[in-house]
Amino acid sequence: MRILRRLYRVIALFLWGNFHWIYCLPIRYLYKEDRSIRRMALQTKSWGGGIVKILGIRTVVHGDPAEYRKTGGLVVANHQSYVDIFLHASVFGLRFTPKKEIKSWPVLGWYTDMTRPIWVDRDSRQSAGSLMEQFRSTLRMKVPLIVYPEGTTSDGRSGLKEFKTTPFETVCGTDIPIQPVVSIYHPAEGDMHPAWYGDATFMPHLWELLGNRRSTADVYILPLIYPEGRNRKQLAKAVRDAMLKAYCEHTGWAPPIPPDQTAVAADNAKETDCEQRN
Repeated sequence: MRILRRLYRVIALFLWGNFHWIYCLPIRYLYKEDRSIRRMALQTKSWGGGIVKILGIRTVVHGDPAEYRKTGGLVVANHQSYVDIFLHASVFGLRFTPKKEIKSWPVLGWYTDMTRPIWVDRDSRQSAGSLMEQFRSTLRMKVPLIVYPEGTTSDGRSGLKEFKTTPFETVCGTDIPIQPVVSIYHPAEGDMHPAWYGDATFMPHLWELLGNRRSTADVYILPLIYPEGRNRKQLAKAVRDAMLKAYCEHTGWAPPIPPDQTAVAADNAKETDCEQRN
């Protein structure tokens, strides 16, 4: 049964991707750059939504993105898989900021490049200035822009990785808000989790994922956070704290107690026990 499901989804993804590739050709090459970027961001909503449905993922949005659509701003999300790209596009319709390595991937890199993304070279400090200017230009156009400040994918079950602060420089000194988003996947029993991390290679992971039955993706839209004069480190901390709190509330996961605090907690427990006995 899984092999038939995989074959069906491969064909469906091929047809859906080619339909959008043909549809986007005139938008990509005949429109002026600003208009092309705006139109392409809108197009990613249906493109991503179709891919998520083909993969058998039911998206449940908690919160109303309407406020974000009025203000625009920088979408900040936790990162677990390449599936995040399509999931978040289906909710907001946005401009992607993928790592440049994806550009060379078969099929996915080709389709992603068609959407006019901002390719991010994480190993080049020299490109940081140009990257920030592209980010700000996109936000000034009121085009939704998404970043994954963890810098790499997680296993989806162990909280959030530490945030890199560079993306937050984009909104420092402005009144542009940040839209925190927390996504949590719930695969069916016996199916693989969409998280793609560690040494897993892309094609074998995708092939396994195509065999999944049905799963759910909860997308939690948190309250907007404004810069309010904070620097990028302060902003990164404020956003991560809000996202981690939401992640813990909705998954039941709790951060491990640091070793130096474990002994203190044990001593406090002993003192409380002694007080109760006395």
